Amino acid sequence: MGLHHHHTHDQDHDHAEATSPALVRANLRVARLSVVTALSLAILKLAAVVITGSLSIAAALADSVMDVIASSVNYFAVRLAGQPADKEHRYGHGKAEGIAGLAQGLIIAFLGLYLLVEGIHRVSSSHGELEHTEVGIAVMAISLVASAWIGWLLLRTGRRTGSVALQADAAHYTSDIWMNLGVLASLLAVRFTGLDWIDGAVSCVVAVIVLRTALLVLRRSARELMDTSLSEAQIQAIRAAIARDVPETRDVHALRTRKSGPDVFVDMHVSFDRSLDFPEAHRLSEKVRVAVETVIACSQVHVHADPYPFLPEDNP
Repeated sequence: MGLHHHHTHDQDHDHAEATSPALVRANLRVARLSVVTALSLAILKLAAVVITGSLSIAAALADSVMDVIASSVNYFAVRLAGQPADKEHRYGHGKAEGIAGLAQGLIIAFLGLYLLVEGIHRVSSSHGELEHTEVGIAVMAISLVASAWIGWLLLRTGRRTGSVALQADAAHYTSDIWMNLGVLASLLAVRFTGLDWIDGAVSCVVAVIVLRTALLVLRRSARELMDTSLSEAQIQAIRAAIARDVPETRDVHALRTRKSGPDVFVDMHVSFDRSLDFPEAHRLSEKVRVAVETVIACSQVHVHADPYPFLPEDNP
């Protein structure tokens, strides 16, 4: 019979918590900032549409409205994912981030299709002369800088904390950068050449980029919801850490990993010499757990100790 050893971070306050409060606060702070940025840009673009009558800015406004919706959904998902495990969710609420990422991917895909249809329509038809294009150019320049800044902040924080939702939101703002750049280029071209069809051509190019972004977000979110294992490099890092820190380990097998928001769950069977007594096997199991936590942040590790060699009579 093997020895099961499972530590959760609620059981031992000396261990780092599965979902660090500092990481949760960082996620919430950036997610909140994302909502404020999207709302501010939407108001700014609405004013520009009223002043200029630009359909391209109207398309950018529609994007910003969807940004507000997506970022709001994202904020609540990050907030939910950061809550500790409870009786109904023993493994925490991290899957909320995967669901939010999936929703955002669909929103980005819808935006891409909308831009493609709009672009084709603009190429095939002419629009009335725009007014006060300098206002539209200024607004789109501000939107471009703001989208680049918040997108960079979301991506940096998402990678640091392991938040899928923030990384999905960053991808959304990356698509915004291309859209704002396209609309800005279109406004400049219309202002200096008077060729309305340039708006449509740029919209089609932006649409293709946006659709590609949507596919990447959907794929990443689906992988998390399907309990995809950690990368091979991370698996090898786990094995190397155990071999380095716990040389008494004779074998590591049945190693399983999965992510849930910022949390990582690691299950494994570890073999020790069968001559060891129970307290010693427990101590070595603890060392294995600590070794894994040094290389995998926010991990919850379940170690099952087996005797080595494993004999037929060891089975129940």
